[in-house]
Amino acid sequence: MFIQSYTMTMRTKYGVLFLFFLLYNRYLVVQSVDQNESPINTTIDPYAFLHIIPNPDGSITRINEFFPTVHPNVSSLAISKDKSLNPEKNTWVRVYLPNGSGIERLGKLPVVVFAHGGGFILLSAASPNYDNLCSYTANRLNALVVSVNYRLAPEHRLPAAYDDVLEALYWVRDGKDEWVRDHGDVSRCFLMGTSAGANTAYQVGLEVTSRVNELKPLTLKGLILVQPFFGGLKRTRSELKLINDQVIPLVVTDLMWELALPIGTNRDNMYCNPVIRGGSSKLKKVMKMGLQVAVLGCDGDPLFDRQVEFVKLLEKRGVKVKSSFCQGGSHGIYNKETAKIEELLQFVKSVFSSCLFG
Repeated sequence: MFIQSYTMTMRTKYGVLFLFFLLYNRYLVVQSVDQNESPINTTIDPYAFLHIIPNPDGSITRINEFFPTVHPNVSSLAISKDKSLNPEKNTWVRVYLPNGSGIERLGKLPVVVFAHGGGFILLSAASPNYDNLCSYTANRLNALVVSVNYRLAPEHRLPAAYDDVLEALYWVRDGKDEWVRDHGDVSRCFLMGTSAGANTAYQVGLEVTSRVNELKPLTLKGLILVQPFFGGLKRTRSELKLINDQVIPLVVTDLMWELALPIGTNRDNMYCNPVIRGGSSKLKKVMKMGLQVAVLGCDGDPLFDRQVEFVKLLEKRGVKVKSSFCQGGSHGIYNKETAKIEELLQFVKSVFSSCLFG
């Protein structure tokens, strides 16, 4: 009788606890997603979405047919070629010059060191969209562009990409290529990137503040951050509102960070979350250098709120920053649509007119 009574009591106890657990989890979901936000879609397989296959050794197989590449070429916009950056790391750069008969009379050109997107795990300097964007950048800004094919995660986790782009700055400084020697003005250098590449440009820009004398005569004048790929543990409203976004749903960005960040860290690592703990201590040096930062984005991007928060942080820390946020659009729009590329480069011209043309 005692055993039966005890068993029923324990069943009741655990039943109440289980019911409490369900109700509490329901409460957390309600707190995260209001009536105007889409419910979490657990049917998305992020690996299938990204066309990658996880391997037992922690690497991934990228299904090549989904990731076309183009060779360097001569177009109406620019001429380009590939050069080795670091043979031991199998890294390389694609260098662009504006095409046209008047290049000699342009004199020395500003140098734009570019980092591509792809969540740190995909794509390359030879991906068609980035090749096209760099050709436009060279042509419209009358600039020499050095697009970096950095190492990808998870085979090479962060800060590998940052290290490779930083190495490209030294490569430019040392004039390792005749185009850079003959046409590049290393005293007018810019770091530019889209998405993960914009994250990389920002992180490398922070590092440059500790290497100003070491990098001379190369002088960094500005950062051009296009829809920077940032994250964090606490969800933002734009992430929840666009949780099932067709370009970068939340489950996909979570996987990208899981594969890219150093093992044992989370999305509140400063590589991912630039505003955590009030931002980097190096922002004080950015402010003192007078380094100009340009940030572009759109509210159709799930990362929109993070980008706005990032701009506010820079303003608060006294950094010279100008932003352009448009309505609608999607993540990656500035390297897909010609009209948006033109809009991006016009904004860059307006922000950096004295450096680009002076």
